[in-house]
Amino acid sequence: MQFGFTSQVSSSLDDYVTGANSNDYIFRYFCDEVQLPNIGTMTGQLTGRYTGMGTVAYAHTPVYTEFQMGWMCDANMTPLKFLTAWHNVVIGQGSAAAPLGGKNLESMFSTTSTRSENTANNRAINIAYPDEYCCEVKITKVEMGQTEESRRPSITYVMERAFPISIDAVPLSYGNSQLTRVTATFQYSRHHSYANKLSDSTHFNEANVKKKVDVSSIPTEQTRSELYIRTNNGVGAGTLSGTTLGQSGTIA
Repeated sequence: MQFGFTSQVSSSLDDYVTGANSNDYIFRYFCDEVQLPNIGTMTGQLTGRYTGMGTVAYAHTPVYTEFQMGWMCDANMTPLKFLTAWHNVVIGQGSAAAPLGGKNLESMFSTTSTRSENTANNRAINIAYPDEYCCEVKITKVEMGQTEESRRPSITYVMERAFPISIDAVPLSYGNSQLTRVTATFQYSRHHSYANKLSDSTHFNEANVKKKVDVSSIPTEQTRSELYIRTNNGVGAGTLSGTTLGQSGTIA
């Protein structure tokens, strides 16, 4: 996953998460669930095109529905802060105050560091312009690899002018131990995709897949045993007299 943030979103992220733009790997790699977009087309009907055919359906408009992304939350709740900051840009609420550091529970309850424009009773909601909060989101499906460079991507969806429209509730409980997760729904204008052939990826090609073991080079059980005796457990001390296992023989 990769985000192309606007300057407004980047500024808001820095207010919520220190160094967010330089540590955007948290937003990318903590994402453990993505719903790829639906592909649909609106159709119309044409009547009387040919005699005896009745109505004929035809496509006229592509349909782009919402998609969802879910994140695992760390102790700092970084993914939730990331989504909150982005949504604040959408609704024009303004950035948060500078991130606090080292606060305990009591000081968090008593803090007055929130910005006045976000707490005034007569504050207005000024929705921002789409160019200020719409970002490009790239979603790539990959196969696991031993290293980051060896992961094998198969297809990438580019979501154009995407932005969050809702953030699901985050349940907190003292129940069974489980990761805290946050899920958001995104709207976008349209998308396009491009594909990659896995056989051309790093450490994965047809030659390696089709490579077969030469059966003639596989030692039989007899030759393996003779080799073991002849070399005295791999050290090379002595030779075996006799060619067939099971027959009496001496080791010189």
